Amino acid sequence: MKRIYKLSLIAFFCLIGITAQAQKAQIKYTVTPGVFTPEDEVVLEIDLAGSSLAGKEPYIWAFGPGDAITNTSWTSSPDIAKFTKVADDKWKYIFVGTTFYNKGASDIIGKPFSFLVKTKDGGIQSEDYTPTKFSPILFVPTLFRNFPLRTSQYDALSLYLDQRYTASPNNQRFSPTSINIRILDAAGQLVGPEKKGLPIVKQKDGSFGYTFLPEILFGIPEGKVVNKAVYSFTGTVKDVNGSTVPYTTEEAEVVFLDLK
Repeated sequence: MKRIYKLSLIAFFCLIGITAQAQKAQIKYTVTPGVFTPEDEVVLEIDLAGSSLAGKEPYIWAFGPGDAITNTSWTSSPDIAKFTKVADDKWKYIFVGTTFYNKGASDIIGKPFSFLVKTKDGGIQSEDYTPTKFSPILFVPTLFRNFPLRTSQYDALSLYLDQRYTASPNNQRFSPTSINIRILDAAGQLVGPEKKGLPIVKQKDGSFGYTFLPEILFGIPEGKVVNKAVYSFTGTVKDVNGSTVPYTTEEAEVVFLDLK
């Protein structure tokens, strides 16, 4: 009798598990564009018709690179997690990866975009979906560029000089050897001393680059917010007399976002 009782309990809990699984809604969805980077605007469209979520107001719960900013309380999703109604049971949600996950692009690239749809109180939810991963950012060729395009003071930052993309004869002809970097707060004040003459590395594509962690290189005090990095490249160039003279490019800057 005890054996039958135990088997009945096992069957009962298995049935609960199967029923709970069956209660997860199967929905239709599309993601536009099909391939996207952490910097792209993404439109997630869902169709709840025929599912247990039909007629309900849907909220997103997203994960993959980490919890999205919408993942506050499972039993009470915030307004920023609510989809926008398109028509009937069709809804859409628009986001940009770096903002949505509150992370720098380098922390998101290669990670999956995963989500489920739920009611505000979490009483009904869909299956988990992972349409794709965040793709690397494609660079637009310019004299100066940085990676990631959207970054924070906590990210590893790469600064590049590509002499193929400039109209300045001196920028084309000079021999780059180093980079100068300073970082500023929101008031335009220096945060730590300017770093001059940092050695750069020639890349496979012929450009020159330097990679660093702002908080390490500049010893940013804990809690100090940095607004941007300003940089220029230095080296030598031949003057009109054929003599070798020092040369420094114009300055470029990278504005930091408040991403952690």
